[in-house]
Amino acid sequence: MKASKPFTLANCTVEPTDLTLQFVNGDKLPLQPKFIEVLCYLAEHYPRVITREELIENVWDDNAYVGEKALNNAVWQLRKSLKGINGDDDVIKTIRKVGYKLLVEPIWQEWQERQDVETAQPIRVATPTKPKPANLHQYLPYALISFLGLLLLWSLFTRESVIEQPKVTQITKAPGSELFVAPSPDGRYVVYKWLSPDNKVNLYMQDCLHTELKPKQLTFDDYEEGHSVWSNDGQYLFFSRKNKADRRCEIIRLKVTSHQEQTLANCPMDGGYYYLDISPDDKTLAYHGYSEPADDAGIYFLDLTGADARPYRFSCANNCGYKDRDFAFSPDGLSIAVSRRSNRFNENIYLVDLVSKVAKPLTQGEEDIVGLSWHPNGKQIVYATQKADVRQGYILDIASKTRHELNIDGFSYPAFAKTSKALFFQQRQEKYHIVSLPLGESIASSPFPVVQSDFNHHYPDYSAASKRFVYVSNESGHYELWSANTDGSEREQLTHLKTTIRYPNWSHDGNKIAFLAPLPSLQGTQNAGGDNIYTLNLITRAVNSVPTPFKEHNRPTWSYDDTAVISAIYDNEFTDLYQLKLTGGPVKRLSFDGGRYAIMTSPTTMLYTRIKRGLWQKEIETNAPPLNKISGELFKTLYSWSYLTKDSGPGIYFRQNADDHHQINFYDLAARQLQPLVRLPKQAFENHGALTPVADDNKLLFTGTQFPQADIKLLTHPLIR
Repeated sequence: MKASKPFTLANCTVEPTDLTLQFVNGDKLPLQPKFIEVLCYLAEHYPRVITREELIENVWDDNAYVGEKALNNAVWQLRKSLKGINGDDDVIKTIRKVGYKLLVEPIWQEWQERQDVETAQPIRVATPTKPKPANLHQYLPYALISFLGLLLLWSLFTRESVIEQPKVTQITKAPGSELFVAPSPDGRYVVYKWLSPDNKVNLYMQDCLHTELKPKQLTFDDYEEGHSVWSNDGQYLFFSRKNKADRRCEIIRLKVTSHQEQTLANCPMDGGYYYLDISPDDKTLAYHGYSEPADDAGIYFLDLTGADARPYRFSCANNCGYKDRDFAFSPDGLSIAVSRRSNRFNENIYLVDLVSKVAKPLTQGEEDIVGLSWHPNGKQIVYATQKADVRQGYILDIASKTRHELNIDGFSYPAFAKTSKALFFQQRQEKYHIVSLPLGESIASSPFPVVQSDFNHHYPDYSAASKRFVYVSNESGHYELWSANTDGSEREQLTHLKTTIRYPNWSHDGNKIAFLAPLPSLQGTQNAGGDNIYTLNLITRAVNSVPTPFKEHNRPTWSYDDTAVISAIYDNEFTDLYQLKLTGGPVKRLSFDGGRYAIMTSPTTMLYTRIKRGLWQKEIETNAPPLNKISGELFKTLYSWSYLTKDSGPGIYFRQNADDHHQINFYDLAARQLQPLVRLPKQAFENHGALTPVADDNKLLFTGTQFPQADIKLLTHPLIR
């Protein structure tokens, strides 16, 4: 398809041979050859809807790999170049999940030979020709489709609250994950963190007008860059950089044109999210930081106008009852929107006055906020949530606190360009499944799926008494308890609580399962409420809460006689392991050194992990100090381990985390010998996931993952203007 005839679209003449658009005011705009070819193909087949596949086949010779992204860019450029020739209406219409249609009828021009007055040589002159008379039979199907379309539109617009479908444009599509988009003020460029399949992390900048070009690499190091934000004048980029080897985290200012860097402040090493934003006047940088004597990390402000300015804490410092996480300055600079987490099941957005610090709730009933951004008009906030591993975006009206769901799977971390008002976001979907790893074979085997589907499955725990394992799955739209045989057969849903259940653990006798869930799930309320440990009786199917005076708990395990559960308790002053009796009564503190997860190996002996690494053993009936069973140099995991007694004696299966892989090991406690079992790719094992042995089958069950694909996209929506 190489059209050469000129044609007009309204007041614009398309010159295929010159690769230009000519307007009635005399302006001439050059276009790339592929852009002209797309426009000509749409014109030649007017008024038919052209599928994306047909355009790629005819313009890019059926090269789908190149054509997908290039077609998006071509249509975007054509719309921009032809804007205004059809009034306020588009020239090219996107037919959702089909393709494109030209909305302006092309008037083709014929070549006529005339004699040039000065040279007496023949020349070709384009003259408009009237379109051929329409063949009624040819257009009857289109007329019928148009009539039905108008009828459908009429029926839709007679309903209340009808919203057009959003338009999503692909900006990046590289292997791996492109995360935490930061658009330049004019929306021309986006900066993002790229996590490559080989686990290298750096910042890259993509030109949104030329998405076919390779992105520009901005950082070149072995460290880990995080969130970033542009200054409002477009000169500087601010971002976090974590150096794990030197245990150092810094906030960096980068001059984009010259690549000059300056360290502005320190940030905490603990945590994976380093949120930051800049005030509308470019005078104040807000970032996620920590300094003593605060209880936890929070929001710090840094004056960018003073050379000797020191950061100061904006967040509450002590006994707050919540943690400030993500945040964004309002466009008028008078307030800041903050996501505040009360516990792992409750996080909502608050509007905080910068002077008085008075906070007003904007959302309620949310569980996990995964990004928020102010619209430059100051009237809306676009934010994203995650529930049961499903990410969803919303448009929130500040005044009325009403919201509209965007219905874009994987929508997260939205970011507005400050002047162009373009809205970018990352689209990311994570997959988790239960896998089995055979042990004791002469040749190391690879894990294979036991429970795998379009849904997510987590936290397997095997019961030798029942010969089944329990896990959580979001098949019902919520994370509920399920069980299955060790080969994945005879799956059964055990609970219907319509909430987020986590960390199931089977009692030794196989009659009960302990798990963690938010309090509102059983009370039907929307308040913060905290969380609690519950037990499911497999005989009666009754769900009961474990009596506790605390509001925040961790992964439950069982006492040796199954009469109590053991859990880490989060307190403002400390976190340690406690024993909670199923029938109530006094609670018992079991650790005094930051214990996080425990397994009872006898009525009085506890193996446990603590925040400062290593595996420890403690006799809970004495005041003897704990014994270090595996050194912190070797044993660094908190939760990915399990205890098993073999014929040769007791031992520990555990995951050892390296920079570029996971190592599954067995440690013989009696012989004090380490046996490496298998090396797995970095993304093959869920971070902080459970690891449970199946002694009868000589295998391990754990949660496997796939390397998550995340792309940066552009969203246009009729409610976002």
